[in-house]
Amino acid sequence: MKPYRTAKVEGERLAKQYANLETVSQIDIFNGLESYYSVLGQDKNQKPVAVLIEKSSNNIYVYQLENGTSQEKAEAVVREKGATEIDKITFGRYAEKPVWEIKSGGDYYLVDFESGALVEKEKQ
Repeated sequence: MKPYRTAKVEGERLAKQYANLETVSQIDIFNGLESYYSVLGQDKNQKPVAVLIEKSSNNIYVYQLENGTSQEKAEAVVREKGATEIDKITFGRYAEKPVWEIKSGGDYYLVDFESGALVEKEKQ
């Protein structure tokens, strides 16, 4: 629980300070090639945004969620590829690109935020 509590406090603080995030709806840790605090919420203009904070360097990436693939569309893509039960959806970065990571059972799917294409499927 400690890493999650740290992510929640530190991620929210940095997202509000550097990305003009006003309200927070979800905070997670995304572990890909790099680890990120993943913070979803709304900016001061009430626009939905995702803020990724790289844990090793504190680099901050801000994405306007209305300019890419929605969670729902990403979920539909992985269902077409065989996912049944959706356990968790996390926003992250993989190979320098923003992605949705969708966990279904023991499988992890990465869907490109910009194109909506399946990037990778991993079995655990």
